[in-house]
Amino acid sequence: MNTKKGVVILGHPRSGTTLLRRIFNAHPEFASPPETHLLGACARFIDADYTADGVDMGVLSGLNFAGFEDEEVLSRLKELAFGFLDTFAQNHGKRRWAEKTAFDIFCADAIERIFGDSVFYLGIIRHPLDVAVSSVEFCATAGVYPSSMHPYIKRHPRPVEAFAHSWADATKTLMGLGERQGENSLIIRYEDLVEDPADTLEAVFAKLGESFVPDMLEDALERSEILGFSDHKTYGESSIHSSSSGRWQSLPSPLVSDLAPMLNPLLEVCGYDALSHRPISQDRLRRRYLSGLAVQMQKKN
Repeated sequence: MNTKKGVVILGHPRSGTTLLRRIFNAHPEFASPPETHLLGACARFIDADYTADGVDMGVLSGLNFAGFEDEEVLSRLKELAFGFLDTFAQNHGKRRWAEKTAFDIFCADAIERIFGDSVFYLGIIRHPLDVAVSSVEFCATAGVYPSSMHPYIKRHPRPVEAFAHSWADATKTLMGLGERQGENSLIIRYEDLVEDPADTLEAVFAKLGESFVPDMLEDALERSEILGFSDHKTYGESSIHSSSSGRWQSLPSPLVSDLAPMLNPLLEVCGYDALSHRPISQDRLRRRYLSGLAVQMQKKN
């Protein structure tokens, strides 16, 4: 049982982090604001470049030279974040808080360095190709690739491939965090949450020393709450369901086959079925392409 005041929700964007946040906000003991970007900002505050000699050129070295030890700087950052989140919880009559900002997973190591074991880390994992499909749709709607995605888009011009690689990195980060934090963390799967929310959430809140309140499942999507940065999709839903699972199966089989060698080891660890890896020759792909053109011409005529 873990009774730390704060819970940090982490997962690749489009993995169900917003759903988790809204469920926590519906719990009588937790307040969970829309995305504050607070923890990521704290993480970026200590980001640094390095000289050829390995010296970090950033705020920690700068303040260290000015007489402030690293631990003091990190402690002040933690107090800054806790001050906002504690006040938010108090303003809503709650004892505890849960913080979720979608892209925090990409600076999770720095977040852990600042907050250590003073918070509980709750991770959520979703099938990588469902994440990729949903991420492509989100970016098309928003009209932008968020900055955390830029390195992946540059290396992998096919968007689904780019998001599959970012999922792999995010999942490895989450697993590493879970190993280091041990009992101070828990990782769940999105599919388990939407297919059996009661049992999944009962285990989550038991780990946190709180009771699962069944009414939360209805209240999470129906109650009025503060609007802000968040996944807009959950606001159009009236119940928790699994209809979004498995959408990746409509992806072209050559693309899925290309990604299989990279994803399959992690899929196995996460409890998902392996992807089929059946390379198709270029000759066959070209014939398939021409056949598709012929079909379109017939439809036109």
